[in-house]
Amino acid sequence: MKKNMVMVYVLACLVLVSSCAHKVDEIRLVPQQHRYSMMIACDSSKFKDSVREKIIEKYRNSCAIHVVNIKALSKEDTAPYDVVLIMDTCMAWSGFNPSLKTYLSDWNKRDKTVLSMTAGNPDWTFSYNGVDAITSASVVENQDLFFSKIDDEIQRILNEKSH
Repeated sequence: MKKNMVMVYVLACLVLVSSCAHKVDEIRLVPQQHRYSMMIACDSSKFKDSVREKIIEKYRNSCAIHVVNIKALSKEDTAPYDVVLIMDTCMAWSGFNPSLKTYLSDWNKRDKTVLSMTAGNPDWTFSYNGVDAITSASVVENQDLFFSKIDDEIQRILNEKSH
């Protein structure tokens, strides 16, 4: 009986974890005339997917966009990109993605990085190695504000590139 309960608990945990971490498909969008390039490294949730789609829609004609799953971030060469947008989730029991920690350990990348994190707590803030995250709870009412803050940072980086 005890063994069965443990198995049920383990299976329930696996289902919960797998339902929270949806895979992001890698895509590349390269318009004929683009001035900038952007990598978006992210995990997936209904909230982040919606914000990511708004970013892609806004920049699809001016930026070559490469979307990757955040787990691949530490393996990607980000040098050719003008902007690297990272959209991650903070899980209470695990903090943030190990690929993110590896990426943020390189000081040379922070000037072109826009870090956004979602968490259950709307008042939570995050900073790592000199990079302050744009944070939000994954609530539909927060999507436009979250998008706007991310967009402001992308614009700041691109404006610095053009001067």
